[in-house]
Amino acid sequence: MCLDELRARQAGVVSREQALAAGLSADEIDHRLARRRWRPLHPRVYLTVATQPTPEARVRAAVLWAGEGAVLSGVAAAWWHGMPVRAPATVAVTVPRRRSPGKRPGVTVRRRTLPVPDLDEHRGLAVTAGPLTTVEAALALGPAGAAFLDAVLH
Repeated sequence: MCLDELRARQAGVVSREQALAAGLSADEIDHRLARRRWRPLHPRVYLTVATQPTPEARVRAAVLWAGEGAVLSGVAAAWWHGMPVRAPATVAVTVPRRRSPGKRPGVTVRRRTLPVPDLDEHRGLAVTAGPLTTVEAALALGPAGAAFLDAVLH
C-alpha cells in the first residue's frame, strides 16, 4: 500500500515499519522527523504534521506502538465499536503474554492471550469483540458501568 493511502486510512498515523514497507528508507523517515513534517506519538509511531491529533489517531497510534498481536480493549474498544462512551483519555490495549511493550503515557497495557472468539477487526483495527468489550468497559467505568450496560443492552 502506498504511504499516502496508509496515512489517509489511519488518521495520519504511520509506524516506522509501515513506512519502510511502503518504500521509504530509514534516512527518509529520519529526514521527515528532523524537518518536523512528522512528529512522534510513541516510539516508532508518527503523526503527519498536516494532520490534527484526533481521538482516532491516538487510538491507532497506541495499537501500532504496542506491536504485533496488540488489540484495542476496554473503554477505548467500546468507543471504537460505537458504543455510548466518550473517547477515553487513556487507551487500553491487550497484548499476548509473550510481549511486553513497556509503559507509555496515555496507554494502559494488559498482557493476556485472548481466544479467537474474543478478537475482532473493526474499521481496520484489531479490537476486542463486542461481548468482551462490553464487559471490560462496564467494569472500567465503575459506578457509571451500570448505566453503560443499560444503554448497550437497549
